Amino acid sequence: MKAVGITEVKKAEMMDVPAPAARHGQVLIQTKTCLLCTWEQRIFDNGAGMSLPFIPGHEASGIIAEIPEGMITSFKVGDRVVYKTLDDCGHCSSCYQGFNNLCSGTPEKRNYGGIGSSGGLGELIAVNVSNVFPVGKDISFQEAAFSEPLACCVHSIGRVSPELGETIVIIGAGIMGMLHMKLALLKGCRVIMVEPREDRRKLAEKEGAHFSVDPVNEDAQEIIRSLTDGEGAEYVFFTAARSSIAAESFKYLKKMGTIVYYGSFHPNEPIPIDPNGIHYGEYVITGSYSPSTKDFYTASRLLARGIIDIKGFLSAQYSCDEAQKAFEKAIDPETFRVAINF
Repeated sequence: MKAVGITEVKKAEMMDVPAPAARHGQVLIQTKTCLLCTWEQRIFDNGAGMSLPFIPGHEASGIIAEIPEGMITSFKVGDRVVYKTLDDCGHCSSCYQGFNNLCSGTPEKRNYGGIGSSGGLGELIAVNVSNVFPVGKDISFQEAAFSEPLACCVHSIGRVSPELGETIVIIGAGIMGMLHMKLALLKGCRVIMVEPREDRRKLAEKEGAHFSVDPVNEDAQEIIRSLTDGEGAEYVFFTAARSSIAAESFKYLKKMGTIVYYGSFHPNEPIPIDPNGIHYGEYVITGSYSPSTKDFYTASRLLARGIIDIKGFLSAQYSCDEAQKAFEKAIDPETFRVAINF
């Protein structure tokens, strides 16, 4: 089959690799679209510590191409689906409790002809049927592929329990900050977006944010306090992935409030924390990593049923033989998500 591989730093190209076969309990999926996440962008830009060549991709959608003979499933060949490419062992303590995003076991690793892969940028992928989710015909393959990043944000919002009328501050109006905003609005919360770029602040307000704040040229803490009767927000979601400003989250937080550090930090540097501030404020600090199966199912329904509209976050599309152009576009900070279509 054809696959898009990163063969060396800043070089992406089409490769011929052995096609996978679906075992019993799996289905074979023909990939239609794969989005380029920050992880793929880092591999392209600097290798991200990966052994190259590598075939990345995990925000993908497609159709079921084959079901092994004798396997019982409600899926049919031709069904439009999204799928979770991050595998889990299924039998560690985390998996047993439904927290398979935190699998501590040893899941099987994909490779095609000895080339490591996450699977989404190959023409075909074999996926455990429990990690496949129907999306129907009412949305495009490109929209459906947003299920994975949206599922990550569903998981993040699920780390807390926001209630109607509460205030959520989101730091960073990139794609993940925007998806957090969409979900927070569905929860009936008031959203304040903290973002230095004017164009992103304007887009956030257009997409539903109640307020936006420029943390460089405005006193963000004072503005947020003034909007919350001097108390601060119940929740702060930090999506900017910059350690240098991560500690600022506490300035916006109400007593007994929660900070969710979403996403990984690059570079990963320690941040200063005032333990007395946590003690007296009874703050809660937590993180969010990857989606569980339930989160993915929720995200796929939100998109398939038109509850969340993400059309404004698809910045560009390329065919698979234009992979180099697609990656070069994806690492442009002006973009949200770039799609590669098969």
